[in-house]
Amino acid sequence: GSGQTYVMWNWESKEGFSKHGLYEGNGNADGTFVYLGFKPAFLMLKSLDSTSGWFQYDNKREGYNVDNDSLEWDVSTVEQTDDQVDLLSNGFKLRTSSDPNVAETYIYMAFASEPFKYATAR
Repeated sequence: GSGQTYVMWNWESKEGFSKHGLYEGNGNADGTFVYLGFKPAFLMLKSLDSTSGWFQYDNKREGYNVDNDSLEWDVSTVEQTDDQVDLLSNGFKLRTSSDPNVAETYIYMAFASEPFKYATAR
């Protein structure tokens, strides 16, 4: 809207460090798998087709499968405790038949837990 202030953040995928893209939810508890090429330390998911929340997962709060609880950036509720996603060695797999895995298109943003692709030893 006119007269409103906006903030825009831009990221670019870097092999072995971060990846951003789209996936299709399948509405099944044996959900969609998304290949990243690295183990994610941070994962953000958001539906493009609905007004559902922004889901965030990380490997620090609990940090093991199947118990990766989500935080939602745009609501005031506490973290979700249902098992929604597995953070795997090469990507992530949805483990819920509800949001964020209903039959919609989602965006994702992931950052690696050990981004060593371009690291150099000294």
